[in-house]
Amino acid sequence: MKTHRQIHLPAVSSCSVVSLAQARQTQLTAGTQAASGSQNQCYAVLLVDSLAESEPKTGLAKPEERLLYFGRPDHNFLEMVPDGAQGEVLLFTDEFACLSGHERELLLFHLFNQAEHDQPLRVPAEQAAELAFLLTSLKHQAASIGTLRDEILRSYLRTLLLCCTRLQQESGKISVGVQPGLLGRFQQLLEVNYTRWKSVAEYANRLHVTPNHLSVSIRKETGRPASEHIRHRIMLEARRLIARRDAPLKEVAYELGFEDVAHFSKLFKRCTGTTFSAFKQQTQAQYTLPAPTLMVA
Repeated sequence: MKTHRQIHLPAVSSCSVVSLAQARQTQLTAGTQAASGSQNQCYAVLLVDSLAESEPKTGLAKPEERLLYFGRPDHNFLEMVPDGAQGEVLLFTDEFACLSGHERELLLFHLFNQAEHDQPLRVPAEQAAELAFLLTSLKHQAASIGTLRDEILRSYLRTLLLCCTRLQQESGKISVGVQPGLLGRFQQLLEVNYTRWKSVAEYANRLHVTPNHLSVSIRKETGRPASEHIRHRIMLEARRLIARRDAPLKEVAYELGFEDVAHFSKLFKRCTGTTFSAFKQQTQAQYTLPAPTLMVA
């Protein structure tokens, strides 16, 4: 089995587009991630536009088609794609996407957790051209340093994810209208109640299962126990509050339902690998744009 190291992206938030060749080279040469590497876990959308001639012809896309793959965090997306494939890879973090409520369920949970990740989605030429245009727009915008850069990136990202979700629905690979299973119901409860409920037992009680059954089931589906999903959702919102509002520690703790600020501070360091103040400084540095250059006659 092939093994690759993950592409290293900025710790706070990120959205970037690279070629498959760049992705392979980066994964083969990247160093070991830092202790805060869990922040660098990315979702991946791969639009494969050609395959090596040496690959078997059976199952390959037609010349006018493209192949679309989806990779979740902690999932080696390069293992899904034949070695000779060429195309583009969109990488983005949960923090950057800033999705919540129904959009988060639709564009992250349904698209990346219910899709058949090892089987590509065939995309007709017209829809593939739309996706390619959005990827190009994302790539150009990511390279800019203009005002509202991140807001424009998120707009393109949301549009691309909506297009992918529509393609998945039309292909019959996912159906948003069906009754969700235990994982889906847990995700729905978590999205609404993460500021109120902090223990697996509280979610298990509402789902009418034991805490152990819930944790085992969620781990089987996602590779992570329910408790880790709860902490991740809390820390995700904490990082968003820091990035968007420059909120102080006490305000973030209270908004996330922690009356004990010291306890929240310890939890933040344990989950992110850094202190709240250090993370805040890092975020401020990342989002500070260079001063404009004045033109002197």
